[in-house]
Amino acid sequence: MLKTCRNTKTMEARVLRAFKKWYWRGISRQQRRRDRHQFQPGVFFEHGQWWAANNLSGAQWGAHDAEGSEASGVFDGFTFEKVTEGDEQ
Repeated sequence: MLKTCRNTKTMEARVLRAFKKWYWRGISRQQRRRDRHQFQPGVFFEHGQWWAANNLSGAQWGAHDAEGSEASGVFDGFTFEKVTEGDEQ
């Protein structure tokens, strides 16, 4: 079974941690401090897979199982694809 198909508390924590790392990849510490009030991450399991969201803007990403390194955008075996833009803050 794929990781993104497992609905457990442990998997929820892993997906959330990976999403936070993925979201902030390549962004300087200074910019993160300036923009952190615009990002409130959350994850949820729906339709048999994990989804990630910025709860402030409403933007959503699908979580996908992946292989590769953080340099290629893969964190803890997950990558994310934006499916909803959300509102600008």
